[in-house]
Amino acid sequence: MSTPLTLTPLRRYMRHGTLTQLAAFEAVVRLGSARRAAQALCVAPPTISGHLKKLADSLGVRLFELRGKRLVPTAAALALLQATDEVSLALARCEDALGAYRDGGADSPRRAAHCR
Repeated sequence: MSTPLTLTPLRRYMRHGTLTQLAAFEAVVRLGSARRAAQALCVAPPTISGHLKKLADSLGVRLFELRGKRLVPTAAALALLQATDEVSLALARCEDALGAYRDGGADSPRRAAHCR
């Protein structure tokens, strides 16, 4: 039996829209700067900075070091990046599993409504 998310240490990930923060984080790691990440995600650079600050505060770790104009991920950030990849894969599997229900599969509530 699984433990409800509200009763686990996972609550820290539920407080501040963490998926958006993780997307910003991943973009900064991949692109090396908040400005480039902001361009890729079609948001303003201060939005990316805010997401990174909230994420680091929620996790209680430093995610980047500033070297010149480049944000360099810390060891904690690299560990988080691996976890972020796993979360993305899990969400993709979830989308695949739920797709059949959206497309009117046999057990779909939409399909059942059409049968009445």
